[in-house]
Amino acid sequence: MLPHSLLASPIALRRFVASDASRVELLAGDRAVAETTALIPHPYPTQGGAASAGTEYTYAITAAGGPLVGAIGLRPDPGERENLGYWIGRPYWNRGYATAAVQAIIVLAFEFLDLEALSASHLVRNPASGRVMEKCGMRILRTERRAHRGTLEEFCLRGITREAWAARMAE
Repeated sequence: MLPHSLLASPIALRRFVASDASRVELLAGDRAVAETTALIPHPYPTQGGAASAGTEYTYAITAAGGPLVGAIGLRPDPGERENLGYWIGRPYWNRGYATAAVQAIIVLAFEFLDLEALSASHLVRNPASGRVMEKCGMRILRTERRAHRGTLEEFCLRGITREAWAARMAE
């Protein structure tokens, strides 16, 4: 069982609550945010909420002691997609929030869920997301072309193993 909340300076992760819906709609509804994600529709539906289905663990990312700034999800069994996905609202880009959230989720995945590896992907044209993953120890596994919002785009798949993560923690 994963914790309901987690502090990971400069952010905190917590489970979503119903009152987050309007904030999610505002931030995720920004075309610049939605465009680089696989799952956020644009335009974002009114009252779209922040629900997750199945065995995905989804957390609200908040500025520590402040407002919701984004979301991060972990799928222990990735199925057709990778294990990890996240977004940060545009007013909060370049503040280290995504890096802190990804690092926290990696800890949860390896310490609480006992996973052996994690994977994530980003559009090649979104190098900022690649930098976040790189800072968290996720290495390039491969690139591939995939359908994205009606066109084929180049994606970079990244991953980290439990062993590689443990070696980073021992440094």
